[in-house]
Amino acid sequence: MRIEPLFNEEQVRARVAEMAGRIYRDYADSPLTVVCIAEGARRLVADLLAQLARRGLEPAQVEVRASRTEGTTLGPVQVEHFDPEGFDDRDVLVVDDIADEGATLRAVLDLVALGEPRSVRTAVLIDKRGARSEPLQVDYAGFEIQHGWVIGYGMDVDGEYRELDWIGLLVDDRF
Repeated sequence: MRIEPLFNEEQVRARVAEMAGRIYRDYADSPLTVVCIAEGARRLVADLLAQLARRGLEPAQVEVRASRTEGTTLGPVQVEHFDPEGFDDRDVLVVDDIADEGATLRAVLDLVALGEPRSVRTAVLIDKRGARSEPLQVDYAGFEIQHGWVIGYGMDVDGEYRELDWIGLLVDDRF
């Protein structure tokens, strides 16, 4: 197994800052709630929130545990500890580390909609548009790739590589 670098630390920082700028322009005067999906998105959410705070926007934050992977095996989407009632008449930004097939994001978006928000948009660091099996629009994407298992900047495989400041592609027969 080896790691092929995709985006270095400076590229990641610049793209996250660019995403935060776009989000700020869209929500500067809105009651925004940011929903962080699972561990993989924590770093992205933290950096986006820091960038937004520098611009004067401090959204509410909700974390939801939603996943469909156990190690490298895909299964049904599991969503835990989530109450959509707090989204009434608020703008909601659902943030995940990666949008590939779209099942996890779709499940969370469907739950958010139960709370009757004013609007719902999505942000992901990695968009694998070609892998979609679910209808899903990504509103803010850091990078687009076609295939592969991505690690670093919060994304992992079996709990490893999450701490990397850059993003790489795991090259392995399993992927």
